[in-house]
Amino acid sequence: MRFFLVVLLVILASCLHQVKQSQQTKSSEVNICHHSKYLGVIKTKNGYLIRIQHPDRKNQHFHLNISSPAKNVAVLSATHIGMLSALNEEKRIAAITDIRYVYSPKVLKRFQQKQIIALQNEQSMSVDQLLRSKSEYVIYSAFSGSFSQEKRLEKLGIHCIPNFDWREQTALGRAEWILLFGVLSGKVSEAIQLFRTIELAYNRSKNSNIVSSEMISGNVTGDFWYAPAGESFMADIFRNAGLNYVYHQTKGTGSVAYSREKIMKDGSNVKIWLNPGFSTKKEIICVHPKAKYLPFFKDSKIFCYTHNSNKYWEFSTLRPDWLLEDLARIAAGKTTKGLHFYQEVK
Repeated sequence: MRFFLVVLLVILASCLHQVKQSQQTKSSEVNICHHSKYLGVIKTKNGYLIRIQHPDRKNQHFHLNISSPAKNVAVLSATHIGMLSALNEEKRIAAITDIRYVYSPKVLKRFQQKQIIALQNEQSMSVDQLLRSKSEYVIYSAFSGSFSQEKRLEKLGIHCIPNFDWREQTALGRAEWILLFGVLSGKVSEAIQLFRTIELAYNRSKNSNIVSSEMISGNVTGDFWYAPAGESFMADIFRNAGLNYVYHQTKGTGSVAYSREKIMKDGSNVKIWLNPGFSTKKEIICVHPKAKYLPFFKDSKIFCYTHNSNKYWEFSTLRPDWLLEDLARIAAGKTTKGLHFYQEVK
């Protein structure tokens, strides 16, 4: 009987030790991301664990252990180029989608030197061309859902990493995806330092206590006017800039789509129009002749980034502090010369 008691005590002690070890393992999993809703970066003994949550499928997670920097990476979005450029790691970019939408001078030069391959399209890109680029990782945004080539590429030893920065609800949550590129390039500490600089500058530029005149964003595409939903990262930036966004109370993290009639009604008191998608009023009228009837077309201040769209798409995600600074100046009615991204549309 005494023998069985001793055996039982040993088993219990062993179980308690295993539970304690398990708890210690879990507690040691420190996610260095603090703002992102979908990205996790955890330090491990051999490198980093990347953990990504799918925004719409709560049970779908992406896990990848990275033990050493990547030599070659295919980046299928302008924001990815901007993040690697900010870390001075353009040399790791081996493939992109379309050279026409690139801002980075170094990437443009490397493309001219035939060191970067253009794949043209995320969903219908050539696997043969990707193999020629010798890319170890493909970073994609999954705007159209799943990545059609993923299973095939994984069988070929190329890891496909989804990037959901565009689904984040805050500007800092988006910018924090720089840590993923820090891991891929072996510059985690530099990425952390850069993000902290951005975070401090962004919080310093917040202007929530001052609310400007009413503002609207977007333009007509087809039969509908598309604008940022009230829970999106863009609406969050509008709010922090002190802009009185017409649709700040709408639900969703993507876009809202409204009829022209609703825009005419809701925009009756608008004094600031952002992001019409064109650099001049003449261009707006040329594409959308009825735009001249919008209540805010003639008398409101109109601003857009289209004089240098490539710069905006590469860097506005990573540098929400620059974007916020621009919008805060627009909201306050201060001089708008020398803005980071925006120019007045006249």
